[in-house]
Amino acid sequence: KTGRADFALEALGGNVISIGCTETYYEDAPYASFMSIPLYRQPNPPNVALQPDITPGKCWAFKGSKGYMMIKLAHAVIIDGFSMEHLSKKLSLSNDISSAPNKFSMRGFSHPEDSSSHFYGEYKFSDTGPSLQRFTVTHPSKVAYEIVELDIESNHGNLEYTCLYRIRVHGKVPKLS
Repeated sequence: KTGRADFALEALGGNVISIGCTETYYEDAPYASFMSIPLYRQPNPPNVALQPDITPGKCWAFKGSKGYMMIKLAHAVIIDGFSMEHLSKKLSLSNDISSAPNKFSMRGFSHPEDSSSHFYGEYKFSDTGPSLQRFTVTHPSKVAYEIVELDIESNHGNLEYTCLYRIRVHGKVPKLS
């Protein structure tokens, strides 16, 4: 859809390595069952946001409007953009996408425990825009990073939870000298 390589894509080796203190939302999650007997709620794991399936409910839902995700990319890259995708209002049964992320920021790290990072910028996902939105890095770096941090600061008004359907990371693999 973007025409660009997605270095966060799970199928290529991208992986969620931390969600910090962010709590997965369980309330509306489907039940896992055995012989048609519901046993426990089974929410989508955070790594669903690194998969290409954008169907209703196929998102990582977390409590509240603020959330955090640290992603190990498939390869260290010089990052030049991000894409975020949410379910279209047309596909929403209630025509409501208030659970979509709103303001978010991105950082790059060489290692998950690093105290220093590179701040790529703050961005805003529009709930009136297309379901797939592209963001160019505001503060570029010539350093290739293998770890990115997504910090979602707000959603579009849902007080209970936020749904992250898909995050993509774009860039270029550095040339070996």
